[in-house]
Amino acid sequence: MDVGDSPLLKFAADLRSLRDKAGGQSYRQLGARAHYSATTLSDAAGGRRLPTLAVTLAYVRACEGDVAEWEDRWRQVAAEVLPSADPPPDEGHPPYAGLAAYGTEDAEWFFGRDHLLDDLEQRLAHRRFIAVFGASGAGKSSLLRAGLVPRVAGRVVVTAPSETADPDLDADLLIVDQFEEVFTLWPDTDRRTAYVDTLLTARCKVVVGVRADFYGHCAQHPRLVEALTDAQLLLGPMGAEELRQVIMQPAVKASCTVETALVSRLIADATGQAGVLPLMSHALLETWRRRRGTTLTLAGYEAAGGVQHAIAQTAERTYTSLERHQRAVARQVFLRLTALGDGTEDTKRRLPRAELDHDVDVDVVLDRLAHARLLTLDRDSVEIAHEALIRSWPRLRGWLAEDREGLRTMRRLTEAAATWESLGRDPDALYRGTRLDTAVEWTRRDGVRTSAQERDFLAESLQARDRERLVTLRHTRRLRQLVALLAVLLLLAGTAVVIAISAQKEAAAGWNSSAGWYVANQSQSLRSSAPELADQLAIVAHRLNPNDETRDGVLSARARSELNEAARAAFASALARSPDGDRQTPTRVFGPANETVTSIAVNKDGQAFATTLVDGPAKVWDVTDLTPEVIHDFGSPVDLIAFDPARARTLVTVSEPAGVAVWDTTDPAEPVEVARLTDHPHQVVGVAYSPDGRDVITFDVMGVIRLWDVSDPKSPKPVTRLDTARDVTAVAVSHDHRTLAFGTAKGEVRLYDVTDRAKPAELWSGRAHRGAVQALGFDRSGVALATVGAQDMVALWDVSDPRRTSARGRINGVTEGVYAVAFDDTATKVVTSKSNGTTRAWEFDFDTAVREMCAGVTAPITQEEWTLYVGALEYRRPCG
Repeated sequence: MDVGDSPLLKFAADLRSLRDKAGGQSYRQLGARAHYSATTLSDAAGGRRLPTLAVTLAYVRACEGDVAEWEDRWRQVAAEVLPSADPPPDEGHPPYAGLAAYGTEDAEWFFGRDHLLDDLEQRLAHRRFIAVFGASGAGKSSLLRAGLVPRVAGRVVVTAPSETADPDLDADLLIVDQFEEVFTLWPDTDRRTAYVDTLLTARCKVVVGVRADFYGHCAQHPRLVEALTDAQLLLGPMGAEELRQVIMQPAVKASCTVETALVSRLIADATGQAGVLPLMSHALLETWRRRRGTTLTLAGYEAAGGVQHAIAQTAERTYTSLERHQRAVARQVFLRLTALGDGTEDTKRRLPRAELDHDVDVDVVLDRLAHARLLTLDRDSVEIAHEALIRSWPRLRGWLAEDREGLRTMRRLTEAAATWESLGRDPDALYRGTRLDTAVEWTRRDGVRTSAQERDFLAESLQARDRERLVTLRHTRRLRQLVALLAVLLLLAGTAVVIAISAQKEAAAGWNSSAGWYVANQSQSLRSSAPELADQLAIVAHRLNPNDETRDGVLSARARSELNEAARAAFASALARSPDGDRQTPTRVFGPANETVTSIAVNKDGQAFATTLVDGPAKVWDVTDLTPEVIHDFGSPVDLIAFDPARARTLVTVSEPAGVAVWDTTDPAEPVEVARLTDHPHQVVGVAYSPDGRDVITFDVMGVIRLWDVSDPKSPKPVTRLDTARDVTAVAVSHDHRTLAFGTAKGEVRLYDVTDRAKPAELWSGRAHRGAVQALGFDRSGVALATVGAQDMVALWDVSDPRRTSARGRINGVTEGVYAVAFDDTATKVVTSKSNGTTRAWEFDFDTAVREMCAGVTAPITQEEWTLYVGALEYRRPCG
């Protein structure tokens, strides 16, 4: 037989030769290894027809041949012996749409979405405006154009924002496809609003198709949010039966049949995959063009590349169409979207949008890749549309193989930068030592592109290292000077011994200090991945190097693990007291959801009330029970509001131009205005009550603080005026009414003696925070003051002698939205209340923090972990 006359016969002959080289095993023996029958393997090497790719590769593996080489060989032969992919002139209408969406003209070929269309029709019968959300490639356009349009009686207009800015409203139904173009194409906010308003006020019914990652953009338009209530349809991946209809029904309509093996293979390749429909449709179209007679075969599907290779071909074409600098962006996007396997295959990784820069080129690349169905964009994340892209696109495989250790460096850098940002850019979370050197070296390689957050993180780490090196250099100089001195003193034997002992102690102390800083840094780096171990290392760091910084590190670690529910109870406990300190009925205070809480108060009967501001109008809520209720709506714009914290019998509102008003809230559902606090020539920007509700403190834009006696709400009296000439941001009065504290926009805190109300006297001032002071408050005994800074820090101050105020501790933690601070049972447990209605506790007693942290440890630090993170120091468990 002249095998050279036929590629198929040559292919079969080479398969037989491969079996001979493997020892000439029988087909029965070969079948046991390949997990195919002896008949199937014999037919594969017979040369009558081309075996499937799966059978070929199983045969090759059983004979210990080169799988990659034979896969390429199979594809070459398939291209020669299987039907051509070029459509004949008379092929007629293809039964599949390929990568394109199904249009209205393709309605007869559209299958698989009947139950969704039934749902959509029912909604249209009762709603005038409906939005269909779905990931890129989920089939939104096909559903609307080929599915919905044929079902609607009357005139239907299908459009998109890119087609016209003035939609044709003279229709029974208006369909706006690719509605996200409103946000991607039109930077002009007024134009967007006008377009949205036109749709919302149209007399006809309107259905819009929106990519799921633009859901948050829709929330920027209040009227659109209202219209979308109970008017949303979410398009998810198709199930197995729906996929079967998509595969089979168009073929039946085109008088074709589909091999059962091909149906099973396609369903396995596509089930549960977001954005896979256009890729599957493309693979089916190419398979149909390679059909054998009227049959779509598995061999034709494999020759077309299947879903996997269709993605790879699309990826290469899309990538090469980008500008050169955009290709570098695309490369980094794909590398960040891939999770490296350790002994397993690489997999796709969901990427938070925050990990990518807000850059025009990044947006363009994401949009192009999503349009090509390579990426799936969600509201807050990005991911590869199909994991087969990682396995099948040679260019991406090459990128991943070039520098896998560098990619792991990138992933660790990304996680460390995100942790640093979440901790309010805590200096202790920065890179140091070899990790910093490795990361910096990686960023200097060709083709590496870091995010803005990562660049900021590395820049701060380098600056911190420079500062530490300067300190080390100074320390080294001191040690050298000490050595020189010792050399001279060696001449005096008796004195030299004393000096040597002293130097040894200093060296030991210096070693413990360095070890303490190192362990503290290790604790920070493990905070997100191993919180229990990080807590124990924080305690070890303080024992090695007991100072304010390591103490605050332990306190900050404890604060991060504080439970919100316990904090809520603690805050209610702190509030639910009478002025003389007796505890009232225990109350759990829960702020109303989705409202901006401005104050919380508990009256003598144990009822809890909260006040909120939303777009101006103020509300009073009864939050005694788990379900908050609005019991009064002021109905008019209010700028500031404060509740009497002792008995909840009055509240104060600030509004322009009405001024400052005092309200009697004996019946919280019907507040009655009883007085005005006049004598405010400038705008009031802050208002607060004293702890017992007897005084109200106001301050204006000029920094003038006023105290008002409101013990008789109907006759308020001005008692103190303090012109600070500063940008005041927060005020508080001690429980004994003797001390006034205020904070400024520059982080400064000042204390005044107001015993003589007519002559306030300054007691102390100091810089408490890097940013503005958001809130401050005294404990009941008057020995402690808590302050909250805008730069994510809560501080506790010893004010037992106000003239000698000193810091007792600083805790790092998220403080955005904090508007009030109080104390629990002790002068060391601080509770803050945020504008979203939540509360949080901060423990400043070191021993208590350590005890609570250790109580939560389930896995004590092991000897191996101690050696890895602490070093050669004696192994001592920090907990127990």
